[in-house]
Amino acid sequence: MWTTEDSIELYGIEKWGNGYFSVNDNGNIIILPKKSPEQSVDIMDLIEEMEKSRDLEFPVLLRFPQILEDRIDEITGAFMGAIEEFDYSGTYQPIFPMKVNQRKEVIEYIIKFGAKHNIGMEVGTKAELLAALSLGLPRDAPLICNGYKDEDYLRLALSVHNLNNIIIVVDLFEEIYDILKYADAMGVVPRVGMRVKLFARGSGRWVESGGESAKFGLSTSEALELLRILDERGLKGCLKMLHFHIGSQITDIRTVKNAMNEAARIYAKVRKICDIKYLNVGGGLSVDYNGSNTATPSSANYSLQEYANDVVYTVQKICDDEEVPYPTIVSESGRAIAAYHSLLIFKIIGRKNAKSSPLHPPDDEAPIQIDDLC
Repeated sequence: MWTTEDSIELYGIEKWGNGYFSVNDNGNIIILPKKSPEQSVDIMDLIEEMEKSRDLEFPVLLRFPQILEDRIDEITGAFMGAIEEFDYSGTYQPIFPMKVNQRKEVIEYIIKFGAKHNIGMEVGTKAELLAALSLGLPRDAPLICNGYKDEDYLRLALSVHNLNNIIIVVDLFEEIYDILKYADAMGVVPRVGMRVKLFARGSGRWVESGGESAKFGLSTSEALELLRILDERGLKGCLKMLHFHIGSQITDIRTVKNAMNEAARIYAKVRKICDIKYLNVGGGLSVDYNGSNTATPSSANYSLQEYANDVVYTVQKICDDEEVPYPTIVSESGRAIAAYHSLLIFKIIGRKNAKSSPLHPPDDEAPIQIDDLC
C-alpha cells in the first residue's frame, strides 16, 4: 500500500522543501509558511476554491509572504547566532537586492517584515532606486547603489543623500570621478563603497561573474588609486563600504572560505587607512533545489548556519591578526530570501509517456533492420 512516507521519499520533498513543503495524510502537497504543522495549507483545497471562482484563471501564482518573513528571520538569526558564538563585537546587516524580485508587493512585504532587522535594499538602476525610495525604507537602513551609473542615476542618489543612508558603490574605476564631480556641484559629501575583484572565484553556473575577469569591480591597482584620490581630496572619510561578489548560487563552502579570507585581508589593510564601517560579502548564498546537499549546480554542500559561521569566524580571525576593528557584516541574500515563497499552479493540457508507445515487437519474419530499429 502506497503511503505518505513513500511520496515524501520518492519526490525528496523534505530534502529540497526546507521545511516549507510536505505531504499530508491525503497525499496532497501542503505548505507550511512557518515550518509548523499547526499552520499548514493544503494546495488541493486552494485549487478547488480557485476552480469555483469566476475571477481566476490558471495559471495562478501563489505567494506566501509568511515565508519571506521566516527566511529573513532565519538568515539574520544565523548570523546573529554566529556573532554570539564567536563573541564577535560587530553586528550584521541584511540587504535584499531588488533585481531578484521587483514586484511591488514582494518588496513591500520584505520591508515590512524586515523592519525589525533594519533590512536595507540594493539597487542597480535609476528605476530601481526610484522604486526603493517610494516604498518607505527606514531612514537609517542602507540603500546600496550598484550597477552602471549615468549622470541621472548619480544625481538622484546624491539629491536624497541626506534623507537616506545611501552608499554609492564604485563598480568601475571611472565612476569615482563622476561621483566626486556631481557631489561637489551639489554641495554633498557622499558615502562611497568600493567593489573589489577577488582572485577567488565562485562555483556553479555563475562562476564566470567572479575572479580577475569579472565585469564589475576594481583591480588592486585601481583600488589603491581610488584611495589615493580620496586622500588627495581630503575625503578618506567618505569610504564606508568594501564590497565583493563572486557569483550567485555558490555551491561549494570552500569557495566561500577562500573568498572571505581574501576579502577580509583586503578590508583589514584598507581599514588601517580609512574608517570603513561595512564589509559587504555580496550574494551567493545557495538554495538546495534538488536536495542532494552536494556541490552540484542546483544544490549546495553547506547549511545556512555553516555559511554564517564561516563568514563571521574568518572576518574575526583576520581582524584580530591585523589588529583592526570588526566591521558590520553585510550580505545581499536575494535568492535565499525569495526562492521558496511562491508557487506556480497550471493546468495539464496533455501528456506524453514513452512507456505507452504504440510500437509492437516485430514478428519472426521481419527484416533484421526492423528488428534493430525496434
